[in-house]
Amino acid sequence: MSEAAVPHIFQHTLKAVIKRFELGALLLYLASVGFMFGNVWSEQNQQANEIVQASNQWYPAPLIEIFDNATGLPLYHERASRLTLLREIESGELTFVFVHPLNLLFTSWLFIAFNFIFAACVLGVRFSLSKSLSSSFAPIRSLENWAALSRIHGKYQPIKAQEPISESIAELLHKLHEAKANQGHAELKIRERLLLEPETGVGNREFFNNRLDALLKEEDARGCVMLLCFKDFDAVQATYGGQTALAFVEQAIALIKKRLVNFNNYFIARPNSAELAILMTGLYADEAQKLANKLLASINQIPLPVGVAKDEFTHIGVVCFAGDNQAYKIMAEADMALRNAQLQGPSQWFMYESGEVARESAKGSLKWRTFLARAIEKNAFVIFFQPVIASQSDQILHHEVLSKVRDSQGQLISARVFLPMAQKCGLSAKIDLLVFEQVCRLLQYEGKQPDACSLNLSIDALLDEYFIEAVYNKLAQVPDIANRLIVEISEYHLVTQLNKLAPVIRLLDELGVKILADKVGQYVVSTDYLRDCPIRFIKLHRSIVYHVHEKIENQVFIQSLKARCLQHGVKIYALGVESKDEWRTLVHLGVTGGQGHFFTEPVAQVANAIVLP
Repeated sequence: MSEAAVPHIFQHTLKAVIKRFELGALLLYLASVGFMFGNVWSEQNQQANEIVQASNQWYPAPLIEIFDNATGLPLYHERASRLTLLREIESGELTFVFVHPLNLLFTSWLFIAFNFIFAACVLGVRFSLSKSLSSSFAPIRSLENWAALSRIHGKYQPIKAQEPISESIAELLHKLHEAKANQGHAELKIRERLLLEPETGVGNREFFNNRLDALLKEEDARGCVMLLCFKDFDAVQATYGGQTALAFVEQAIALIKKRLVNFNNYFIARPNSAELAILMTGLYADEAQKLANKLLASINQIPLPVGVAKDEFTHIGVVCFAGDNQAYKIMAEADMALRNAQLQGPSQWFMYESGEVARESAKGSLKWRTFLARAIEKNAFVIFFQPVIASQSDQILHHEVLSKVRDSQGQLISARVFLPMAQKCGLSAKIDLLVFEQVCRLLQYEGKQPDACSLNLSIDALLDEYFIEAVYNKLAQVPDIANRLIVEISEYHLVTQLNKLAPVIRLLDELGVKILADKVGQYVVSTDYLRDCPIRFIKLHRSIVYHVHEKIENQVFIQSLKARCLQHGVKIYALGVESKDEWRTLVHLGVTGGQGHFFTEPVAQVANAIVLP
């Protein structure tokens, strides 16, 4: 709510009425003085005529002299002060000199009394009028106070007044909140119908394939896929009913989520009634094996109906992947692993040995901590730029800052690899601060920096008081940089950590830093954060962009999201644009800008790395 949106109606009206009253009082005063002056003037003219006609010797007090025009001799003379203002009147052969009406008026005690009485009346009426207007405009004043409080707090406050206008506004606000809530609910329902399995609420096959495709498009993609199959599920459903079978699946999903509570990025889907699929990002082979053992042990604790062999009911196929992969090959290998586990008979898991997993990168936590601490100390982080291209003009809107770190051999390690370990070791905020300081220093060099930069900040950094204080101090020193910075925050964190992030987002917005909601559409969540936070941009997740020209459900999602963004003036960017067909479809759907290999080659190959000591 802007300042111009809350006019001070009461103050403006009161000032206008008082000014008009004062102008009227001034005109009345001038008219009264003019009337008195005119009376004295006319009276002097009349007296002069009467003296000439009557030739008497009685002269009025204000008469000072009478001259004979023929001889020039005075016929009458009265002493007057040198400061007295005089007026001459020629009447026939005589010239009369009177005390000037202005002099008579301003030295009269009656005139002085008139001034006091007139001023007292004007002030009294003015006070009474102001008090009357204040009482009459009390409802408008309360509305102005409400509008000012709403502007200060950044959201509409409750209206306490009981006047008809206030009640009408309160009713309209209530309807507005209901409409926004219903719209957000409807949008969420659309996304759920498109991407969620209706019975359990986890992802469907399309949801899972989108996430896997998007993950494989990212640089240095790593993770694992687990397929869980429940043997004789159809027999349980036919014998004991669909509710019993569904209850088992729901318990299995609950146990899986409980086991994965300490993992940051995972996706659960139900490709068909008897299977569950899990996608884990950033997981190595040894970690996947431990997790498979725990999941199998947990699911085996779920009670089964009589006659169902518990020891042969659950099987898991596991595949780990790293580097360049194709989704169908990964899923084929996972399915083969699942079939191999089933061939063994008892409930168990199976994973093929994969040569695609780079085991040399799977350092232990202690080695990662030592490596990253040394990198922070030596500032061994390198930043790259990748442009975001406008959909209408092909111009660069801004550049996203990407970071890598050099290992002991001088090789660059992607953020996809080192950031999860940095978070695990509690070093995310320190790394983000180093990257932030590098970007600020670059923006200070004229002609060497992009017009605007966006950088991803981890949730650990955004919630770290020392980090936020350092950012505040830096931007206070160089305030011209703030309006050229865009901070990207994951949509998932905007939803799950909104109460903690809201003060930080407001502070950054007040400093002039723009906020971008990143990875929008990766999870099926509500977009109410657009209403509660000053978000300027959103960036679609790769899973929404990948082959969007072939996926109607993703197009419907973007259209519903665009309608929500238009209400809040939010622009939509797309990440991971790979083909002309994708870009053409995205432009048609109203996306403002795009980013990906369709516009530029991979950043690691063409960008000029800048290392700052």
